[in-house]
Amino acid sequence: PVVAAAATSEARITLTLNQIPLGEALRYIANQAGLKVKVEPYAVAVIPISEQSNDLITKEYRVPPDFISTTLTGSSLLQRGAYTKAPGTAAPPGTGKDTQESTAGQQLVNREGAKEFLEGQGVAFPPGASANFLPQSSRLIVRNTQDNLDLVDAIVEQLNLAVPKQVEIESKFIEITQNNLKELGFDWLLGPFNIGNHKVFGSGGTAGTGTAVAPANFPFNNNGVPVGGPGTTIPNDGTGGGPITSGNRSGTFAISANAIDALLFPGASGVAPGIFGLAGVFTDPQFQVVIHALNQKKGVDLLSAPKVTTKSGQRAIIEIVREFRYPTTFTPPQIPQLTTTTTPLLPGQQPAPVPVIAAPSTPQTFETRNTGVTLEVEPVVGPDGTTIDLNLVPQVVEFEGFINYGSPINAIAVNSAAGISISSPVTLTENVINQPVFSTRKVTTNVSVWDGQTVVLGGLMREDVQKTEDRTPIIGDIPLVGRLFRTNVDQHIKRNLVIFVTARLVTPGGLPLNPTEEEEEGMLQPPVLPEVPAYKK
Repeated sequence: PVVAAAATSEARITLTLNQIPLGEALRYIANQAGLKVKVEPYAVAVIPISEQSNDLITKEYRVPPDFISTTLTGSSLLQRGAYTKAPGTAAPPGTGKDTQESTAGQQLVNREGAKEFLEGQGVAFPPGASANFLPQSSRLIVRNTQDNLDLVDAIVEQLNLAVPKQVEIESKFIEITQNNLKELGFDWLLGPFNIGNHKVFGSGGTAGTGTAVAPANFPFNNNGVPVGGPGTTIPNDGTGGGPITSGNRSGTFAISANAIDALLFPGASGVAPGIFGLAGVFTDPQFQVVIHALNQKKGVDLLSAPKVTTKSGQRAIIEIVREFRYPTTFTPPQIPQLTTTTTPLLPGQQPAPVPVIAAPSTPQTFETRNTGVTLEVEPVVGPDGTTIDLNLVPQVVEFEGFINYGSPINAIAVNSAAGISISSPVTLTENVINQPVFSTRKVTTNVSVWDGQTVVLGGLMREDVQKTEDRTPIIGDIPLVGRLFRTNVDQHIKRNLVIFVTARLVTPGGLPLNPTEEEEEGMLQPPVLPEVPAYKK
């Protein structure tokens, strides 16, 4: 509905507005036309600016939890002297204002009501007007005239601006590791065989620097000797037999770890497991073949999401760590001084062993390293109240293992007369000096984000590919059949690390300072219906 004077009803207004709320657009139009907008529970009325409306309208506001005890300057009304009373004097009953009462030498301050607070700020309350504050939901419900509600709007806006700015920062580390390994190969043993006559024989070859022929890698054995392997007896003459594909690498022989992993996890190399074996025992020649096959997939997902809330301009640190103490200096090992002897020995006689006790290296000083997730942040809220400047240092530290930097200390018995060693070395101490290895993912950056938005700080994508294709010369090049004399190993290791940061402005009560529509709907209380006049007969 529009109620306007004749002078303003014919006014023509042209405005260009972009992304302006409907309420603001109506206010701009009304100001240009010399009118004002009156918001009612179920309608919006446009009336002359000079018209005074005494209609009571109910409006709801979202205010800070300490709304009643906070003024525009951030101090309580009692401290400002708004309600100064003599000690021992109470306010009239039912006023709900701040009071001071003397009790055993102590002063008690009672909280005032919402109506009294607004009256102290200059808001008039005609008959029937009211104000109620709900601290549980931080809601202020005011029923008053439109002019007085406009004044309440200004008071609430100023109080919201005076609320201390707090920033909630959440940093997410998402690390995905995928390790895929595929292998298919064949291992052949060929026993001795006769070529044409009983004077010329053939057999498999030797292992050389390749994979040794171990009985554990072949299912068919004869008295501990693999069928077709070295040691197979040639009829009427010596021994023979040996591998054909010993030069084809398999298992950890084909895939090598990086230098640090090799030190952290030392161990003997081995071939891939055999899944099927075939042997000719009573054939001429004897043979044996083992199929080595492997298909492995390993995935590791790491999600770390530290969250911290701090004031604007204040540095905050959150640590989800374990303290790891390790030695940095060691005392040298204590080796006893050995005495020499010149006692002649009889031929074939060995000197009697002398018991020797050595003290190993002992840790002397220690250092502490935190392993886990650490987030260091310093937010600064921009002057517009919606942008946040972040000085961020997120970090993830993991313990990988130990590397031994020491070496065993050995001793031998020496005949001083001849000056030569006459006994095998004896280990006095292992002299273990372990030092830890840590892996660190860290980002140091300064970014600006909008309130409630997420920004990607950085990431790492890495893929390590190892491919091995070994074949027996000549035989491995034959189409189709040559595949039985080849070994193929394929390993792919993928690592993907992404760091996300979300910043949000929050009130001292923990509520979003600039809530979204969904959050606003979740915080809204049921609407207050207008009063219905009593039915009169």
